[in-house]
Amino acid sequence: MIAQKNSKMSDLHPTLAYITQTYPALTNTFIYREVLALERRGFDIAAFAIWKPDKQKLSPESRLLVDTTTYVFPLRWGGLLKAHLRYLLNRPRKYLGTALFAFTRPGESLSNRKRTLGHFIEAIYLAPEMEQRGVRHIHAHFTINAASIALILARLLDISFSFTAHNIFFTDRLLITDKLREARFIVAISEFSRQYLMRLLPGEKIGDKIHIVHCGLQPQTFTPPTERPANDLPVILFVAQFAERKGAPYLVEACRILRDRGVRFRCVIIGGGPQLATVQTLVARHDLTNCVELTGPLFQEQLKPYLARADVFVLPCITAANGDMDGVPVSLMEAMATEIAVVSTTVSGIPELIQDDENGFLVPEKDSVALANVLRRLIEDPALRIRLGQNGRQKIVQEFDVHKNAEQLTILFERYVQ
Repeated sequence: MIAQKNSKMSDLHPTLAYITQTYPALTNTFIYREVLALERRGFDIAAFAIWKPDKQKLSPESRLLVDTTTYVFPLRWGGLLKAHLRYLLNRPRKYLGTALFAFTRPGESLSNRKRTLGHFIEAIYLAPEMEQRGVRHIHAHFTINAASIALILARLLDISFSFTAHNIFFTDRLLITDKLREARFIVAISEFSRQYLMRLLPGEKIGDKIHIVHCGLQPQTFTPPTERPANDLPVILFVAQFAERKGAPYLVEACRILRDRGVRFRCVIIGGGPQLATVQTLVARHDLTNCVELTGPLFQEQLKPYLARADVFVLPCITAANGDMDGVPVSLMEAMATEIAVVSTTVSGIPELIQDDENGFLVPEKDSVALANVLRRLIEDPALRIRLGQNGRQKIVQEFDVHKNAEQLTILFERYVQ
């Protein structure tokens, strides 16, 4: 990858494959940070992803990762056919046994069986590159597509796999019980997630192999400004993908309440995604264009000036209609690292990051009135903002430093991977 590898240190660790849906991506910068931190600890990491990102939508630094990552798509049909013939002819029992396992899981719907067929095809396509790189263990991020491919590859190649469970397993449980049983170990990003995973296999003792390792960041990269600018109006900042679980419409409604109460402020909403049109419509309907700015999505490097000027950071996460919810949002960590007072909700693992009235504020989900009340309190009390911001950075340094997280992962890889 980018980090210079120490060959003597690399010899101490087996080659690991990291696989995820899209890599790199604006929405999973924490994976890149994790990979880089592990490489600095001497690991040789082979990066794999299902989808190749559009380079034009990446930062200059992230574009370098594209050239060192192996992708399923765009597909090379000749390579796909060659890979399947290779394993069918040279290892027929292993190939057919893996196929039989993938296609005959009990209780799966027809649509899920079709998805599993796709993951089997994709896994075989990646197998030759993994063998050529000498991969001994696969680690997947997210429990769905990438972990399905890791499970199939581990069976085909007689190697081990593990995965980091972000919270998509609340709504998409394809092969989840097989993944939980067969993974060498599992990383949960919060105690909330760990408990949820254990409940998926009641009566089976899997808790000992589920370990909490937070997604993290580099605190030295996200530092508070020497002197935070004195804004003419207090600035409220939101940074996230506009997915339902992020709760952006509730922030817009809170802004309407504040405006109607005569509170003067400016709100900057950064991001794009499925709910963008909904948010735009709400801003226009409530005539908030004078106090709410929608910037669209920005690169990581473009966020720093906004973080430097923000007085309050808000992420009003909710449980979506289909059960989807956040884990522990990295954007909250970034804001806390820069000593911004943060406001979020009691959803999922967020209370493990934010302690109410200690290093931020928590409000009930989908409660714009409660959100507006807390925002008004922060807008009118600069000393409170400073106290919460300083405590927030301390929390990140102590528990969410990516280098400490990489140390925890190193211990797990050394313990479980032969």
